[in-house]
Amino acid sequence: MHTRLAIIGGGPAAHTAAIYAGRAELEPILFEGWMAAGIAPGGQLTTTSFVENFPGFVEPIMGYELTDRFRAQSVRYGTKIFTETVTSIDLLVNSPSGGRALPPGLYGAGHSSRSSMEDVTAPPPPVLEPAANREHKPFVLHTPERVVTADALIIATGASAKRLRFPGSGEESEGGFWNRGISACAICDGSSPLIRNKPAAVIGGGDSAMEEALFLTKYASKVYIIHRFNYLEASKSMARRVLANPKIEVLWCTEVKEAHGNEKGNLGSITIARSLTPAGTVVSTGLVPGMNPVMAAPASVDGKPPSVTLQQLEVNGLFFAIGHKPATEIFKGQVELDEYGYVVCAPGTCATSVPGVFAAGDVMDYKYRQAIVAAGRGCMAALEAERYLQAMEGGASSVAAAGLASELMHTPTQSYSEAATAPVGAGAARTARFDFGSTATDLDPERVSTSGGA
Repeated sequence: MHTRLAIIGGGPAAHTAAIYAGRAELEPILFEGWMAAGIAPGGQLTTTSFVENFPGFVEPIMGYELTDRFRAQSVRYGTKIFTETVTSIDLLVNSPSGGRALPPGLYGAGHSSRSSMEDVTAPPPPVLEPAANREHKPFVLHTPERVVTADALIIATGASAKRLRFPGSGEESEGGFWNRGISACAICDGSSPLIRNKPAAVIGGGDSAMEEALFLTKYASKVYIIHRFNYLEASKSMARRVLANPKIEVLWCTEVKEAHGNEKGNLGSITIARSLTPAGTVVSTGLVPGMNPVMAAPASVDGKPPSVTLQQLEVNGLFFAIGHKPATEIFKGQVELDEYGYVVCAPGTCATSVPGVFAAGDVMDYKYRQAIVAAGRGCMAALEAERYLQAMEGGASSVAAAGLASELMHTPTQSYSEAATAPVGAGAARTARFDFGSTATDLDPERVSTSGGA
């Protein structure tokens, strides 16, 4: 089976791309996957209860219902959808000796980092060759049911929030409170009636956790930050804001052990384990398996093991802010990925390191991770893919077509600074360590770490 455009994914980025490609009469094929990365077709939205911030819906709409509408609209405009997971792929069919193809204007020669856009000038105009003399092999996609070849590809496989596992943290079918008070997106679920004017907690110590906690202060009566270390990995500015907020309390060297329900069957409280030495100094005890000992405080004081106390904390909302994992396993060695596994795209475009391959949504967006942003990226990817295919049909080489599709062939590229764009916790960023008892104005300039943290 052959198609001009294949799309891998089932969320807002994939379906927006499918809708635009379908209206452009590209007749795309979309692989929405079946429980890929443990998520049902439709992506992370299927794990969300009510969606209140997607334009066009005055009343809240259930996440799964919104994804069903995405799918119906894709089919309406000619997309052929397979509920199959792409298990292997060959994107290097046109690379010399199987090497990696880097389109001019997208990356500097020989560079592969996020900062490789610096000081790259526009390449010369493309040299078109007759279509009859141009050899371009289509990309090859394998699923358990079929093999599909495609002239262009859009990667929209998304990312999944990292979740902690403890009693009560799972799905309702497992006796847990996921989507009934436990979530991984405060922006999505923080304004829920389950949480409004009630206490909530955020697990994490990085910038994402700080942002979630600050957002929750608009709705929750009290916000706890639960962190397993005695310092924060967040940036100085974010930590200052959190420590200065009277509605936020940081529970240092603390871990959640169990979640409990209330009379309505939703989250009502959690059991936490806190570590305190006899002298009252908070230390980490390695309660979490695999904890990095370099980042932990001493496990004992004066030869005595620290004491651990169990407490029950009343909260109606619990949010995991411990990072996301992009679904890019099958693309390793095929397209350029950053150190966190996200697909690297040229700034302002959806173009990847392989001509004819584009990426959209959370698979390349480590910053915003919102459905509406993913949808916008899906639109961009579809428009670029359409221009790429048009250029190929007009006689351009795949590399030249990729540049034309992204409108980079005649435009100087912009600076792309590592420091300005690196994900929170990246090694190049300097982050302060805020000790137990720190305040917004009580910062130790000597204790600055350049190591990353989640």
